[in-house]
Amino acid sequence: MLRRTLSQILGLAAFVLADIALITFTYFSLYLYRISKEAGLEFALPRVFSYSYLNTLPHFDDYLKFYVVIIAVAFFFLQRYGMYYFGVREGALDEIVKIGRAVVFSVVAATALSFLFKVHLFSRFVFITFTLITIAVLWFWRFIKREVILAFLRRGHFKKNLIIVGAGQVGQMVADELTSRPELGYSVTGFADDDPGKQQKMFRGVRVICGSKSLAEAVAKNRVNEILITIPSERELIQDIITQCRRQDVQIRVVPEMFNLVTGSVEVGQLGPVPYMRIVKTPMRGAPLVIKRFFDVAVSLCVIILFSPLLLVSAIVVKMDSPGPVVFKQKRVGKNGELFDFYKFRSMVVNAEQLRAELAAANEADGPVFKIREDPRITRVGMFIRKYSIDELPQLFNVLKGDMSLVGPRPPLPNEVKKYGNIEWRRLEVIPGITGLWQVSGRSEISFNKWMELDIYYIENWSLWLDIKIMLQTIPVVLLGKGAY
Repeated sequence: MLRRTLSQILGLAAFVLADIALITFTYFSLYLYRISKEAGLEFALPRVFSYSYLNTLPHFDDYLKFYVVIIAVAFFFLQRYGMYYFGVREGALDEIVKIGRAVVFSVVAATALSFLFKVHLFSRFVFITFTLITIAVLWFWRFIKREVILAFLRRGHFKKNLIIVGAGQVGQMVADELTSRPELGYSVTGFADDDPGKQQKMFRGVRVICGSKSLAEAVAKNRVNEILITIPSERELIQDIITQCRRQDVQIRVVPEMFNLVTGSVEVGQLGPVPYMRIVKTPMRGAPLVIKRFFDVAVSLCVIILFSPLLLVSAIVVKMDSPGPVVFKQKRVGKNGELFDFYKFRSMVVNAEQLRAELAAANEADGPVFKIREDPRITRVGMFIRKYSIDELPQLFNVLKGDMSLVGPRPPLPNEVKKYGNIEWRRLEVIPGITGLWQVSGRSEISFNKWMELDIYYIENWSLWLDIKIMLQTIPVVLLGKGAY
């Protein structure tokens, strides 16, 4: 424990010092460049490191004071946004947004102080350029750090061994998430479960290796670093586990009771003296929903205008390739189960729906979905436009009509919805979308259950930034044709 704590402290110190070095170098390089130009002096970058030289330049003391403010504010917000976590927890887009906020806040704080103390000597060039360059360099070196750590994690280094207590639905979902995301840095050693029927069986690729009574022995034998308890209602069991493992160097985490409810977000409120928790299906409501709709319409119009030549060419080649209509119209299920006309460029033969029954035995997808990797119904042009999602472009008109959104769960077929359970039905609580978490996470290569989990996560955690991030992630997926068939 002492060694791990010491390594964490040293890692954090190195992290902070690296940020300070990059900010300092950028700030004073720009200051020196600007002052040298104004004074007609020769600009020499190595002099940035010479305090005796800098102290002879005009207004250096003032710039130094505001440098201290910038460092302090930037460090505060970088720490607050979790930018000093040594592992890999944020995506590249999330990191650059948080770094941008921290740097902008630090510069705004320095600028506000300059107005407060009536100091108007600062160069807009220095502060604007400093903001942009600092965001770039802080993000870039974190990008390098993340890629290096990911490379080590994928090779099995630095991983923490974890035992999950409870091989039920929640435990299996957690195991699936941890095993599919190596960047989290966990190796799931196994489940601990007292059900005799589950002993030594595999769930989501993870074996039940012990019961709760022999958990301490399994922890010692497998050098386990953490225990994750997914059955918080069993209070006596939790107390027993804590007592067993008290003498061992292992962290114990408990999944909250509310996690067992397959619901949306939780809002805490009070009715008079009585506190309560209200289940919110989705944050996609009220003013945010209006903003989302405005965003959908504006972006759809821009994309339609920008890609109008591609739309025209696609329509011509679809018509020339095989007989039938250019646009395929199909009934799909939208929000709250309402049917709407769904548009795509036709990529299959005209009698594709009739042939589907004959190909039912060849279905490669699990759940109530029909997909075949080498579908014989697809035309030559259809194969190309499906791979690069060109066939989806007419759905921009569905967005303008209000039947669909740019981002959201994919609209299912009526016969698929008939097979839905209560969990799957949650996908119909929001307007369906052209792209979504499913598309940027593997598309047809992921399982139906994982697909449903991603859709529900999106519904419960929606934000406009999440929509923008998914749209940006969609671009490389479409260009590479990843997971499409």
